Amino acid sequence: MKSLKLLLFCLIWLQSITLFAQVEDYLKLEQNRIANAQNVEKEVQVFVTKNIAKYKLAKEIEIETIRHLNEEIEDLTDREIASAIEKAKVVELRKLFFKTYPNKKNEYIANPVPNDLRQACVNGDFEDGTASYSFWSDAHPQPASGESFFQSCATPTTLTATNVVTPSVNNFNSTITLIDNTAPNFQQYDPTLLSFGQSVPTLNTNGGSKCIKLNNTEGYGSSDLTTMSRYIPSINQATIDFNFSLIMDNKVAHGQDIQPYFRVRVLDQYNNVVDQICIIADPENCLFNRINVSSSRRILYTGWICARLNVQDILNQPGTIEFSISDCQPSQHFGTVYIDNLCGFVCATPQLGALSLDPTNINCPNATPELPISVCGTYQSPVNATLNTLSLNIIQNGSVVSTINAPTQLTTETFCFTFLPSLFGANPSGDFEFQVNAAFNVSCPAGTYSYEISDNSANVGPDVTFTNCCLPTLILASPADNVSNLNVTLSKHKERSEWIKATNIVSVGNNVFENGVVYHAGNFVELNPGFEAVLGSQFAAYIEGCSADYTYRSTENNSILEQEIVMEESNLVKRIVEFSIIPNPSSNSIELIMKDNQFKNISITTIDGKMVYDKNVELTDKARIDVSRYANGVYIVNLLSEDGSIYSKKLIKN
Repeated sequence: MKSLKLLLFCLIWLQSITLFAQVEDYLKLEQNRIANAQNVEKEVQVFVTKNIAKYKLAKEIEIETIRHLNEEIEDLTDREIASAIEKAKVVELRKLFFKTYPNKKNEYIANPVPNDLRQACVNGDFEDGTASYSFWSDAHPQPASGESFFQSCATPTTLTATNVVTPSVNNFNSTITLIDNTAPNFQQYDPTLLSFGQSVPTLNTNGGSKCIKLNNTEGYGSSDLTTMSRYIPSINQATIDFNFSLIMDNKVAHGQDIQPYFRVRVLDQYNNVVDQICIIADPENCLFNRINVSSSRRILYTGWICARLNVQDILNQPGTIEFSISDCQPSQHFGTVYIDNLCGFVCATPQLGALSLDPTNINCPNATPELPISVCGTYQSPVNATLNTLSLNIIQNGSVVSTINAPTQLTTETFCFTFLPSLFGANPSGDFEFQVNAAFNVSCPAGTYSYEISDNSANVGPDVTFTNCCLPTLILASPADNVSNLNVTLSKHKERSEWIKATNIVSVGNNVFENGVVYHAGNFVELNPGFEAVLGSQFAAYIEGCSADYTYRSTENNSILEQEIVMEESNLVKRIVEFSIIPNPSSNSIELIMKDNQFKNISITTIDGKMVYDKNVELTDKARIDVSRYANGVYIVNLLSEDGSIYSKKLIKN
């Protein structure tokens, strides 16, 4: 027995030594990448210095920028105007650099954690610098692009070849800085708050020596939207907890829709939002402490607090966590945030509360007779808050189909909504998603503040699908079920295992043979008084069970049908011949090679139609794509050729 215990101890010890060595190797690789990125930054500065005198802003942009700044700032000096224009020019030159040297951007993208370390928390506290993290910052000039880009918490942000940034150390003027109390120029307290007499630590009081600060306090001409991203190959905890300290500039005259905001979100492997937190600069929110600078301006800050994101829907799947913070839309009023402890850490009390839907995946729910469906989840109220309302939305294609205003079952921590499939519609088809919305009443010194949290069920695939379902019966009536040959496929194609009874109207289409409306059923299709297929429409009804085959059948000219089938088969053969995927199957990267043609767009979808990659390229006959982060399975690769033809081929990711 002693020998067995000793052997087990030795095995565990050896495994720990191996993992430690792998962590060290990974961190060394990341530090080399970061050093290279810092060297690129020096090249950028040289490029800017060499070219800044050779360029000027477009005149109309310069005029509009000055006008906008004059509206924002009273008694704006010539020096401040010149500084704003200079900063805008630097931003544009940075873009020009990366357009000129596109490969330089690769040094800014974090290497993924090796497979053997997927369950380990690597550098969640930034004690090893910025290893595992990617950073970018968009400087949106005002007002030319400002009015269009700013959508508050819905503002899109994407890593590009022109917005990549490498962090500096203890540089509070940088859009991204690594706070390090062991390095020169460290400041114990945030300098902005300190200037107003408030001592808020730049480091969290957890004993660590480092954290990350996103965005700066500068404005004048550009609304900075700064993002930190981390890819997680396999999420192994139901929640991601973290600490943050938020500081925002709040102008009284601005509406809430253009105030600075802080957004944290987790994305699944298909870029669907799993969970999200968004905080907008609002003096009524008692999350904030307030400094009244003047009658028109306030500084809002939180100090270090703890928050939680629910990610149980994508356990053991890849995911990405993004932290974004933005200045206000008019650019002058800043937002900045300190972040620490992204993994290996659990909040004792999440300050902002938490909300999570359990994963749901229902195929073809039985609607005849209707069997109840239950959608459940968990919640945690914010500090000093009580639950006010809890509702569930049923969503299809981004639109709310139905809303259940109250849960069937509710405890202090859990909820369940129970409802009938009829809430999906009379004849549901396609895919549906669930969204839960919670409203809390937070007790603040100035009164009650309403705080809302939403969560979308983000399991892989739809929450409920009626795709390729075969229900037993269907009644179609006018005018609700009237259909044109030009309707979407789901509208004009109907099938049932037993019967279809129709009194609807099929209207004229474009007289293209393939656009026919098709009804088929296992026993009979009954066309009752009131049914009409108007002159010029194409309609077919026939006996056939659930086959998902809606080939339009003509009783007049079978040779046309045969010819159409042959042509389709010929096209499929041509598509296979026209391009190759090498290797296929693949686990890492693939090369797309088109023979005797060129392509200008590449898109990749999952087998159920969800887009995972879409990119326009310069006209070429070959391209390489990294698919290592994709989940194992079957994908469809589509190439758009020079002449507008689309070629498709299956890719197996293993």
